[in-house]
Amino acid sequence: MYHDRLLLATAYLPPLEYFVHMCFYESAVIEVQETWPKQTWRNRCRIMTANGPLDLTIPVSKPYGNQTKTKDILISNHTDWQKNHWKAIISAYQKAPYFVFYQDMLEPYYMNSFPERITTLNYRLLNEFLRELDIKICLIKSRRFDKRPEYDFDLRHSISPKPRHRKNIPDFSFPPYYQVFSEKTGFVPNLSIIDLIFNLGPEAGDYLRKCCLQLRHQLSLG
Repeated sequence: MYHDRLLLATAYLPPLEYFVHMCFYESAVIEVQETWPKQTWRNRCRIMTANGPLDLTIPVSKPYGNQTKTKDILISNHTDWQKNHWKAIISAYQKAPYFVFYQDMLEPYYMNSFPERITTLNYRLLNEFLRELDIKICLIKSRRFDKRPEYDFDLRHSISPKPRHRKNIPDFSFPPYYQVFSEKTGFVPNLSIIDLIFNLGPEAGDYLRKCCLQLRHQLSLG
């Protein structure tokens, strides 16, 4: 795993592994020149509710049909997705230990007008989390699409909600941490970053860095 940079897809409230891999690198390229794929973390996230995991999806529109690039994907205003997402997040995490401490960081994204493009929203949210987690990494948006990058560690399609797409990505076990509904559901790993932040608060960054060290150890043994 010796590469110059990390190559990632844009993602909405990304899963934990997205940030664990960011701990490896000083810079990451966010892919925006690809043709938009369906059913990925690019416009969805997974949170934990009393009834189990729930996927929240931002509705999007493709102005150039199926050939629309990710950078041109628009957030659709045909549904009240902001209200629905925020209602679900409150229901899931209002009893989490640190919800009140981070509520003000997240709430404006659901109460104010949203950016026109999904990549803009995702990029702003990602920078919010990187600051809170104290992960220092330089983010770059791709300028062209490279199907087989030579120097970047390519996780654009590997970090995926679809198990069959998880190729060329190391698997490792996330140590259990407190979750609001864990007594009912058991520990559920690799949820959206908001699950970790609302439940662990200021310890969330250290948790991710420990996961990164665990992954480094596994890779060195491999």
